[in-house]
Amino acid sequence: MGKAFADMLPYTLGLIVSPFPVVAVIALLISANGRAKALLFEATWLLMSWIVLIVLIAVLGSAGAAGHARPAWVAWLALIIGALLLAMAVTGVRRAARRREGVAPQVPRWLAAMDTLTPSKIIGVAALLIVANPVNLASLAGGAITAAHEPLPLGRQFVLTAVFVVIGSIGVLTPYATALSAGGEQRLQRMRDWLIRHNGALSLLLILVFALLFLAKGLRSLLG
Repeated sequence: MGKAFADMLPYTLGLIVSPFPVVAVIALLISANGRAKALLFEATWLLMSWIVLIVLIAVLGSAGAAGHARPAWVAWLALIIGALLLAMAVTGVRRAARRREGVAPQVPRWLAAMDTLTPSKIIGVAALLIVANPVNLASLAGGAITAAHEPLPLGRQFVLTAVFVVIGSIGVLTPYATALSAGGEQRLQRMRDWLIRHNGALSLLLILVFALLFLAKGLRSLLG
């Protein structure tokens, strides 16, 4: 299990550094009854991440990806994911280059409305940020491909994936700890503004990093 976790660890980076989930938690914390709303978001985030990871591992295992003799299609899957992420990164860089300098980044409408969301909509936003965000989904897919390569008993699989998700959720959990400290609200506002301002660059960097990780994994499997 130690080797599997060590191989999965790089893929936690996307979950940790992904900007919008962190900004969403901050927006909830500075709203009315914010701590309860943020806890609901974070609980949904943790549970949804864990479920998606378990499902991906189960699908890969049922398709024959489990075990040390990894089939060639797993390597091709990693290459395809890497190529798609690389194309997204290139497209994002070109789009950013065309954007006028000095123009303030737009705050997404769903983010501006976080303080008015009902509990069910908060759950929906948390789940959507897992399955519809390419960085977060790539993190979970990379972790699943790696975990599926190491056949483990079900109990250890659950522990391994739970630890992966908790470490990957450090970024989402940090604002709540900040809110409990003295002067936390001012720090949260500064964090929120910085993350919104640099969201594009952070997301592009993460997409590029994951593109290289998947391409390297696929090539290593095919050539090894």
